[in-house]
Amino acid sequence: MAYTILRFKKDKGGAIAGCERHNERKKEAYKSNPDIDMNKSKENYHIIHAPQYTYSRKIKELIKEYGCKTRKDSVKLVETLITASPEFMNKLSKGEQRKYFERAVKFMKDEIGEDRIISAVVHMDEATPHMHLVFCPINKDGKLSAKSILGNQKSLSEWQTRYYNYMHERWNELERGKSAQETKRKHIPTWLFKLADNLDNLYNQLLKKIENINMIGMKKNKEEAIDLLSEFVPKAEKFSAKVNSYNDYINELEERVLIQRNNNRELAEENLDLKEKIENKDLEVSERIRLMQNQVNKYERLIKKVPEDIIEKIQREERNRKNRER
Repeated sequence: MAYTILRFKKDKGGAIAGCERHNERKKEAYKSNPDIDMNKSKENYHIIHAPQYTYSRKIKELIKEYGCKTRKDSVKLVETLITASPEFMNKLSKGEQRKYFERAVKFMKDEIGEDRIISAVVHMDEATPHMHLVFCPINKDGKLSAKSILGNQKSLSEWQTRYYNYMHERWNELERGKSAQETKRKHIPTWLFKLADNLDNLYNQLLKKIENINMIGMKKNKEEAIDLLSEFVPKAEKFSAKVNSYNDYINELEERVLIQRNNNRELAEENLDLKEKIENKDLEVSERIRLMQNQVNKYERLIKKVPEDIIEKIQREERNRKNRER
């Protein structure tokens, strides 16, 4: 089966610079994403070219042009991932792939307004061709409001339906995948799996250094260990926070099922619905998150072996880095 794929992610603050570095391939290496083949990056292309300056500067210009009011926590950029099932995308010729992405861009122009789009770049250097289209969420009333554009879960489902209908007109083998509202499943993003693999690689390198020298051995080894920790600690914290959010989701569902069982006659229908949610998420979330939680526990044990002053220094430097990017 071939499915259309359209996903949104809201960005603000330092995340905008990170998004730009990834989309526009401004890094020399991508350790956190081994799927990227830098030798193929020259095959990437733009449907809408990014500004010669930064995303952030373009956003400021748009906000000024429309006279938008902003808050410190305003969402100023929306990342849109556009692609289709790998079996569909990879069977298309490169010319047809380009037509797919060009049609998708036309859909987005009609939905949000062409001038709001900052960049639309197609990545050909990963396993499945896909496009990152980013836009400043200024609505038709000229207000900066990602919420009014994307809405709630119901609105997002309607976005998916409109997108599917538009793309299906040209490629009738495409199907509309079931929404999260219908399946009751919680999606685990690909980046979390990639981050898990990257962290395990860093973990194995760190384990040897910390076990052998306990952070007080030869100066060179200690410096190498600190460099590794500077990369490892922020990523481990991000990974842990995401895994814990999934654990909270699972625990909440299980608690609600236990409560409903005490009222099984009056609330039998809801009880069945909750039971279905847990059954549907078992393979997709529960088992994988259990394995990831084991990783988190392993990382925490490793970090406890590192002197607190070194961890605090690394966390302070990471906070300073994020503040500089804002």
